[in-house]
Amino acid sequence: MAKFYALDNKLMCGGPEVRIGDRVYSVDDRKKTVVKMMDLTQKEDISPTAVMEESLKLGLGIEAAKEIEKMDLSFAAYTELVRLVTAAMIGEEPEKMEERFQNGSKA
Repeated sequence: MAKFYALDNKLMCGGPEVRIGDRVYSVDDRKKTVVKMMDLTQKEDISPTAVMEESLKLGLGIEAAKEIEKMDLSFAAYTELVRLVTAAMIGEEPEKMEERFQNGSKA
């Protein structure tokens, strides 16, 4: 008999979320979205700030990104938000992702 493998339902529904104050935002962790974000980070003709802004648009959606922009967060808070959204998109704990980034290794 052939081996049977199944993708657990918990991986197929109930995506990650990020909370800012009393607002909860769904994070788009679909493969095509993550690939777009990864491609974006490889571009040399785009500023780091633009990469951060586009990452939020991809991860949270355009409307949520606009809403967050209106919050006028500090740069430190905005950077942390981008880090949290990125970690949620790739399904990794933020601390683990940061450690990997600091060590210069890839997934």
